[in-house]
Amino acid sequence: MKKWVSAVIASAVLSSTAIANTQDYKLVTVAGYLNFYLLNLNACEDFHPSVRAAAYDAEKHLYPHLDKLSAKLGDNSDNQKMVADIVMKRRNMLNGQIAEGDFTVEHCQAIVKILNEDGLDKTLLAALN
Repeated sequence: MKKWVSAVIASAVLSSTAIANTQDYKLVTVAGYLNFYLLNLNACEDFHPSVRAAAYDAEKHLYPHLDKLSAKLGDNSDNQKMVADIVMKRRNMLNGQIAEGDFTVEHCQAIVKILNEDGLDKTLLAALN
């Protein structure tokens, strides 16, 4: 009986850890997704004045989701580190794209269109609810 109870307790602990890790993974994935758009919009604002106003306007669509994300992630230092790493990698990729001259006005217009017209991926954002 002791072995059975121990097995049930171990199973419960492991499954709750797996659920927490799955939720953390989803939140970190959403963080990378939202930060992709935020980094691109910020670059659009800096490098393409013709779309600056539209980029500022589109950026407003991100803030409610970023606020929810911040509340969900809390002070978990592991999650914060993963998000910081993702943001730095994306920033480096974007800097490379800018340096190579591949960061075009059309790219910015596409990002703005996604946020203003098409909308963000609701399946990914469901992790925030």
